[in-house]
Amino acid sequence: MIYAKKKIQNNANLATQTAKIIANVNELEQKNLVRIEGNDVFVYPEIWKDKATALNWIKCLHLYCMVKKRFKESDTLNFKHFVTKELIGTFKNKKASVGVF
Repeated sequence: MIYAKKKIQNNANLATQTAKIIANVNELEQKNLVRIEGNDVFVYPEIWKDKATALNWIKCLHLYCMVKKRFKESDTLNFKHFVTKELIGTFKNKKASVGVF
């Protein structure tokens, strides 16, 4: 829908996207591919194909933590390698960054 020459996102689409993100993260946790402990998210960086995909993953996982873990939008998330626990990305000050690529 366009209002005052600006696109307005339909809330139903946002709700559907959020539901898909929650379902996907829950499935990944069950398969032991993602683990969330406090403000640390442990992932295998091999599932991130490129930098754009990694940034999208980080944003989606932050949204998941806001909805399911009651994080604030300003809370920092640290993304670490599942095995080595090396820092590979962050979500800080509403910005995603990745250090793998």
